[in-house]
Amino acid sequence: MKNKLISILLVAVLLSGAAVFVLVRQCKQFKEDRDKYQSNTTALLSNIKRMQVDSTTTAVDVKQLRLTLDEYKQYRAEDAKIIEKLGVKLKDLQAVAKHTVEVNAPIQAGLKDSVIVRDTLIVPVKTLAVKTPHIRINGIIENDSLHGNIHLPVNLHQAVWVEPKHKFLWWRWGVKAVHQTISSDNPYVEIKYSEMIKLEK
Repeated sequence: MKNKLISILLVAVLLSGAAVFVLVRQCKQFKEDRDKYQSNTTALLSNIKRMQVDSTTTAVDVKQLRLTLDEYKQYRAEDAKIIEKLGVKLKDLQAVAKHTVEVNAPIQAGLKDSVIVRDTLIVPVKTLAVKTPHIRINGIIENDSLHGNIHLPVNLHQAVWVEPKHKFLWWRWGVKAVHQTISSDNPYVEIKYSEMIKLEK
């Protein structure tokens, strides 16, 4: 009788331990899901922070989204197809970023008289030329048509940085959010949209 009672108690303790273990793991998973949800909600609801660094450099700051690979395939299917066309396996992805830029450059240039020679025939034309550090335009106007090219050199600089969850004096710990700051060094190139997604396995 005593041995039976001890074995019942032992089974009860083992079952209780297993239940506690399962509950602790579920609690940890719930906390991770809650933190991910809060982080994504904050990232989606916060506006893109725009900065004018100097007379030619503008920047935007966005917070990182966190998605699983299946969520990325579901919500960013077009982007996933483009990545696969590049020969990158989606299962190997760590993070993805996407930026939308817009060029809005005013053009002001005088027209000059010139000539071009075609099969020994001299054809009068007008030429157009703009050359600045941020925009270069060369063109020929002939028969009310403009033929030429526009060149806008631009460097996009990307910085990924961590916003700490807790600060005390010079100590910082925990991660509140991961930010991505993108800057353009051409005043005519505006970053309209930027996003960064960390893929979790």
